[in-house]
Amino acid sequence: MTQKFKYKALTASGEKITEYIFAEGEKNARELLKKQSLIVLSIHEENTSGLFKGQSRVSVSAIEQSTNQLATLLENGLRINDALEILVDTAASQALSEVWRTIYAEVQSGKSLYQALEKYPEHFDLLYREMANIAENTGTLPSVFRNLANNLAFQQSLKSKTIQALIYPMIIFMVCVVAIFAIFNFVIPNMESVFTSMETLPFYTQWLLDTSHFVSENSFLLIFACVGVSALLYTLWNQEKTRQTLLLWIRGVPFLGGMFDKAEQIRFTSAMSLTLQSGLSLSASLLLSIKTLTSNRNKQQLEQARLKVDSGASLSESLAASHFLDRIALSLIQVGEQSGTLDKSFSEVTSRSKNDFEAWMIKMTALLEPLLILIMGGIVGTVVVIMLLSIVSVNDISL
Repeated sequence: MTQKFKYKALTASGEKITEYIFAEGEKNARELLKKQSLIVLSIHEENTSGLFKGQSRVSVSAIEQSTNQLATLLENGLRINDALEILVDTAASQALSEVWRTIYAEVQSGKSLYQALEKYPEHFDLLYREMANIAENTGTLPSVFRNLANNLAFQQSLKSKTIQALIYPMIIFMVCVVAIFAIFNFVIPNMESVFTSMETLPFYTQWLLDTSHFVSENSFLLIFACVGVSALLYTLWNQEKTRQTLLLWIRGVPFLGGMFDKAEQIRFTSAMSLTLQSGLSLSASLLLSIKTLTSNRNKQQLEQARLKVDSGASLSESLAASHFLDRIALSLIQVGEQSGTLDKSFSEVTSRSKNDFEAWMIKMTALLEPLLILIMGGIVGTVVVIMLLSIVSVNDISL
């Protein structure tokens, strides 16, 4: 495993320098420095763990930007080593610069780019690493990385539009929660003195006061419970077995299920378009594209389709049996098979799926917004009506 070392050394001219080097152990680091004609004065491993370890996160947009830059450099005739060295200096963040620095050091030491990328599966997904491996073996680095950059830009654009569509409904939901929390913590307790003269309270008034007492007395507990549930869901999602169970549940929810299925289709068709454009065979493209999916159920269905293709069946018929794509997508794929332009067909299917997904998101948010407002209005309105009825009942008793 590559480690980061900080060293102090003397150059051939006697100049004292302090720099960093990436190597597999201190012995290897000293050997690399010796080859550079440096006299090592001190060297120690740089500890990257600690309180601010979370700063090492690298965004997908930063990876897309670097990939686009790498493709441009390779298209202009630079060798992969020189291109990686430039990425170290021009990375969008220090964390990404360290990633490219390690990859550059690995490639300089004689390892393949694929082997260097394997050290960062959290930053470079399976498709990215496999495409880099194919590009190295076929000598098509510039075109493959250009396709990868375009694919990452496509995925990033889709993710950005999804987040933008969900921002407003989430704001409404948060306002609803805060409003209810404020009513039970501040408004109702201040009105409780109005009901002290009553010997017997109406059941709705008693319920309102009891609920207010519970919320105000357990505010921190309720907040902690919400945080705990969120953390539990995050932990379960990161475990393969429970994630698949959650995915089955999500697919059963009317709106969420449709969004998930469409996202899976986009992931598969974009991977097929990318791999076919890079010159892979149909079977190899299917094998790699299936691995990019999230749901095991979808993987199993498409694996059966791949086996049928390997046995001589047409791709469109095999995919039709899996019920993974709609009829229009299958028709486009059938045309691509007959004309020998499957990569363009999958690119067209991806574009159509993206447009359908965006249209679906607009419809969903258009429905969510009034629904959340209705729920918030219903809850707040119910509390207000109960308060008014309670006040009226007090006045009736006093009369």
